[in-house]
Amino acid sequence: MNQKQTLPLDELLSHTYDRISELAQKILHEKDSKNAKAVAESVHEAKELLLKAGEIPQQHAEDIATSILRDLHDAATSLLMEERDLTDWLRLDLLLIEKKALHRFQTLVDFTKVGLSHLKKTLQRLDEWRTGEITTIGTLQCKKCGEILHFHKTGRIPPCPKCQGTTFQRIKD
Repeated sequence: MNQKQTLPLDELLSHTYDRISELAQKILHEKDSKNAKAVAESVHEAKELLLKAGEIPQQHAEDIATSILRDLHDAATSLLMEERDLTDWLRLDLLLIEKKALHRFQTLVDFTKVGLSHLKKTLQRLDEWRTGEITTIGTLQCKKCGEILHFHKTGRIPPCPKCQGTTFQRIKD
């Protein structure tokens, strides 16, 4: 953890998001059940293991785990409702995306999507992202002015570069 503490906060938070996602994917592969509940359990288990190992910062771990689950939920729900594939949903040039991050995200989304298909009518979507939160690859739009922010890797959501707005929605078109 000492090396990680010397990183700038944004890099530390992005690293934490990626480490939790990476370990959650490994944990999920070991589980018999691979559905939305198993994904959520894997994310929380990964967070706890990394906290115990001192690999991630205690003060941000829960918020980042919540951000991971929110991103997975949004992607799976959108893909399920609109019957699109992940690359279409991301609306990004796949050459710019880190391949490991894309594979990890796609694996977790696929299992989340399976679980959500059974709960399709009862889901409540969390559809707001805020400045300061960590998100992964994808495109967000400022709710205030419509400015588009592209994330080619995991990172902290900045204020809108156009209007300094602080709330965003994921673009699904």
